[in-house]
Amino acid sequence: MMLLYNIGARDITKIHSFYILFITFSIISIFISNSQAYAVEGIWRDYESMKELVKDIRNGDKDDDKMNYDKFKDSSVYKNANEDLRKCIDLADKVGEKLGDYEIVRCFENTNYFKEKYVDDNNENVGQQEQQNETNQNQNQSSSKEAVQQEELQLTENNTEQQGQQEQQNETNQNQNQSSSKEAVQQEELQLTENNTEQQGQQEQQNETNQNQSQNQTNDERKTQTTESDVGSNDGCDPSYPDICITTYSEKLTCADIPFRNFKVLPPDSHGFDSDSDGVGCEG
Repeated sequence: MMLLYNIGARDITKIHSFYILFITFSIISIFISNSQAYAVEGIWRDYESMKELVKDIRNGDKDDDKMNYDKFKDSSVYKNANEDLRKCIDLADKVGEKLGDYEIVRCFENTNYFKEKYVDDNNENVGQQEQQNETNQNQNQSSSKEAVQQEELQLTENNTEQQGQQEQQNETNQNQNQSSSKEAVQQEELQLTENNTEQQGQQEQQNETNQNQSQNQTNDERKTQTTESDVGSNDGCDPSYPDICITTYSEKLTCADIPFRNFKVLPPDSHGFDSDSDGVGCEG
């Protein structure tokens, strides 16, 4: 019984020792893997300038023939590089199996290095093909740009023409409206002038009529007054004309010189008003 217990204790100790060795080995393996991974990232990790990284690669301070391209693209040193250098590195990763540090140096020295070196499946130079593609793209962009500019120019010309036509139409309408308004004003002024002239003529005619009537009335009143005066008083009147008063001291008169007609005449008719001696003077 004691023997079995001793054997069991030794086995348990061995098992514990095995687990401890296994765990230790696993920890060491993980540490080595992490160290290797850190070493891979370490080639560009502490750099901001491509120039400094290339310098250390040339000096042998940095060395990695299988760089992780995806991680490298996220680095500051890649993002700070100029566009041509980035395109060269992208092409190097594309045509090769893995991106190596020497390829970065090649691109730094000549950004067209891989364009000039590698060919595709059709034995066409990659650089020439990409250059041709870029040329075609630029031509397409230029054509599209020219088409857009032509369309914009056409639209501008159409808008300008339409605007000119609209302005001309507006000017024509404005001139017509002004002409119509002017004609209407002239017509109205002419009508007012005619009305005023007619009213003025009527007023003048009425004034003349009133003036004639007033003058006739005045003359009639004067004749009446003279007649009444002559009839009412015989002092100084010629007795040959009892109905009117012709003064005895008057000069030789004729019917044309007096306003009286068909009046009684008695001899001696010193003025000769009764030319036919029928007793009536200045018959008419």
